[in-house]
Amino acid sequence: MIRFLNDETVAGHRHGKGTIALFDSATEAALITAGDAEDYPAVVQPVEVLSSSAVAVSCASTAADEVLASFTIRAGIFGVNSILQIEPLWTHTNSANNKLLKVKVGGSTIYTATRTTTAKEAPLIVLANRNSLSAQIQPYDNTYVTAGSGAPATYAIDFSAAVDVEITGQRANGVDTLALQYFRALHFVGA
Repeated sequence: MIRFLNDETVAGHRHGKGTIALFDSATEAALITAGDAEDYPAVVQPVEVLSSSAVAVSCASTAADEVLASFTIRAGIFGVNSILQIEPLWTHTNSANNKLLKVKVGGSTIYTATRTTTAKEAPLIVLANRNSLSAQIQPYDNTYVTAGSGAPATYAIDFSAAVDVEITGQRANGVDTLALQYFRALHFVGA
C-alpha cells in the first residue's frame, strides 16, 4: 500500500496527492523509487496483546488479596500516547459476603470493586498516556459514562521503567468461590 506524495496518473487513473492506493509490488516500488509515493502500512497504529489467558485461577485463601494473574510491561514498550486496555472476567458466588476485585498497574490500583449478590464482573479498563510516559488518564471508572458529574481518574505511573500488572481477588468468607476466568491486556500503540 502506498500514499501519493504528488498528483499522479497511473494506468490511466488520476490519483491526488495524499491518496492511499494499493498496486502490485513492482508498480509500488517504482513509484516509491521515483519519489512520487511513500510506503504506507495498512495498519498505522497496531494493537498488540501484552498478555492473556482463559485458564481459570481460583482464590485459595480468605481476607487477603491474591494475585490471580500478573505480567510485566517492559520498559520501552509504551509510547507517550500509548493506551493500555485490560479486560478481566471474574466469577464468584452470589452471596451476601464481600468479594474484592482489583487491577493494579505499577502499584497503583486502577480498578477496584466490592461485589456481593452478583455472579460475575467483566469491566473494560482503559488507561491512556497523556503525551507522557508518566501521566495517564482513565476515561471510564466502573461504567461507561454519558453526562457524568465526576472528574476522570488520573495517575502518575512511570512507563519509562518496567511496570508490573496484577489482577487480584479476595474472598471474605471461605465458603464462597472467586476465580479469574479470563483476561486480556492490549496495547494500542500511540504516536
